[in-house]
Amino acid sequence: MYSDGGVAVEHRTPVRRAAVARHFNSDPLAEGERRVALETYLDRHVDGPCAPVLRALREGQWPLDEARYAVALDALAWQVVRTQAFRSFDEQVGRHLFPALWAQEAVGYCEERLGRPLSEAERLEVFWTAVRTAPDPSLIADPRSALRAMVRAFERTRDLLAAPGRRLVLLRSVEPLLVLSDSGVALRRKDGTFDLTPPLLPETIEVFAPLSPTCLLISTPRAHYRPYQGLTRKIAAKANAGAAAWCQDAVYRLPSMPWPTHLPLAETPLEVRRPRLSAVPAQQPPRPAPAHPEIRHGELRAILEQLHRRDQSDHSPVLRTGDER
Repeated sequence: MYSDGGVAVEHRTPVRRAAVARHFNSDPLAEGERRVALETYLDRHVDGPCAPVLRALREGQWPLDEARYAVALDALAWQVVRTQAFRSFDEQVGRHLFPALWAQEAVGYCEERLGRPLSEAERLEVFWTAVRTAPDPSLIADPRSALRAMVRAFERTRDLLAAPGRRLVLLRSVEPLLVLSDSGVALRRKDGTFDLTPPLLPETIEVFAPLSPTCLLISTPRAHYRPYQGLTRKIAAKANAGAAAWCQDAVYRLPSMPWPTHLPLAETPLEVRRPRLSAVPAQQPPRPAPAHPEIRHGELRAILEQLHRRDQSDHSPVLRTGDER
């Protein structure tokens, strides 16, 4: 089932055509092998190694040994940061904050041209004038920003999933109870909602990853899941609500499985609410920005450096409003 202009439409889809997206992780400013460097890395170090582990999970092989458990954590963390919903958070926040960032630059530019600091009243006047007249963010957007944010978010997400007090739980059922979304995972907040979650995940977040219509993998800090009870209809209903909320275009079900009751598809993808801006002159110098976690894998660090370099043929201005915050 997929969303067509807010209307749910159902049609049959071959498994090989489900959830296929081209160039999702390609570098738009590179050529040749460098263009697909991240795709190649994910194939060799993530998708390839995790395929037999996920197959074992679907077959009910649990618990996993330490090595395969680590691979499962890697796969889950990468799946989280690769979802369109997760990546769109950074893009949406960047669009919302762009007028304020543009205005902040305008204040500095005016002080530089005048050769003196602006008064508090002048700074506020310049700031709000620039906010109202800021150009569309797409005019100077950085097409690599989402890829950089995804790479950086992996380390933080992986550390969260491996934190003490968290565990992976595998729940299975005899009959198919789960629908599968094109996002692969859904993030459930402590209050039970599946609203869009920022890259800085709270410690209480749960990750629901349906591996098949009868198999659900959960990363959770909570202790109330009982694997010996299997996948219950109540838990499946929560996972299905997450699939419907986090899907980008489609949710899939087996032909033999009825569509779950009371499970509407969202009319639009998850959105970040536009903030209300306020401004006061700074009374003290700004604090240093928090540092990003270190990228442990050398090949991944090299890819991140590539995503920072400007292409020789690209002379358009770039104001980074996303992962550089």
